[in-house]
Amino acid sequence: MNNKKFFLILLIIFLLLPTAAKAERQLNGDQLELQQSEKGQTVVATGNVELIYDQLRITAEDEGIYRRFNGEIEFRNNVEFFYQQYEGQSEELTGNLNQEIINLIGQAQINGPEAYVEADRIDIYQAEERIEVKGNAYLEYNDFKAEADQIIYYLDREFIHLKGNVSGARNGESFSAEAAEINQITEEVHLQGRARLTLPAEESEETEEPVEAETDDN
Repeated sequence: MNNKKFFLILLIIFLLLPTAAKAERQLNGDQLELQQSEKGQTVVATGNVELIYDQLRITAEDEGIYRRFNGEIEFRNNVEFFYQQYEGQSEELTGNLNQEIINLIGQAQINGPEAYVEADRIDIYQAEERIEVKGNAYLEYNDFKAEADQIIYYLDREFIHLKGNVSGARNGESFSAEAAEINQITEEVHLQGRARLTLPAEESEETEEPVEAETDDN
């Protein structure tokens, strides 16, 4: 390796390190372009892009942009997302590393250790341990499958809230409601607002996991 190429690699690594960061931020690609403006430095990677930051890894086919001065990121085309035990993909990804926010946009999906979600858009708030699923939202959790306008998944509380045109199936039962709540700790499902539960033709008198329904509008 010649001295110029070695120096360039060291320079790129140095420039990607925030002065007060606890973890190194590494951006890779077939090509890297360093852009400087009054606000600060922007790094643009093209072709087989990869970002590695602490436990976060993002890959994209076309382009990755990292604005070092404020932590903003953008990735385009066949984006894949890896964070701890979660894997996801989307057409585009935006976010802010400093604020610990990730936005999966377009045919977005995340597969975790306990649940799978997909939607037009998925917003991940890492610091708050919350995932917001919006637009044609779909959830699979154990034997529970449901669609809704919006799903909010509270990871720390192990609690899932579905809102707007909720419909789905569970243990051979089908249901619909304006909202639904899932307590992952107690395994209880609570239906709210014009709730309807359709039981199978042969229903046992005892159920292992209770389902509560409220027909009033909340």
